[in-house]
Amino acid sequence: MNIFDMFSQDACSLGGKDSIQWTWREYYENRSKLESEGRKVVLVNMIEHPVAGSTPISNELFQEDHPDGTYFVLYCHSGGTSGYMQKKLSSMYPNFNFVNMSGGIGMYEEE
Repeated sequence: MNIFDMFSQDACSLGGKDSIQWTWREYYENRSKLESEGRKVVLVNMIEHPVAGSTPISNELFQEDHPDGTYFVLYCHSGGTSGYMQKKLSSMYPNFNFVNMSGGIGMYEEE
């Protein structure tokens, strides 16, 4: 599987409607809570626009040794494409949790 065949880094998708979403504020709150419970949270940059603590999306990312129950929080330009990918990846990797960053990089807030 080539993850980059599943979406365009340069275009927004309308397929992300009705996805599981967090705002940036919810991300910071949920990340702190989940990490205090021993859960792993990975912020995934899908658009080559890195923010502090983000990991670029890659073909290897979901093949790496992440514990079951890891949360992958996906962000793109607006939240449309990351929502679409959240739905696709959830069915492909049921042992992980996928969340769409509502509003994408356009709504980015520093912690």
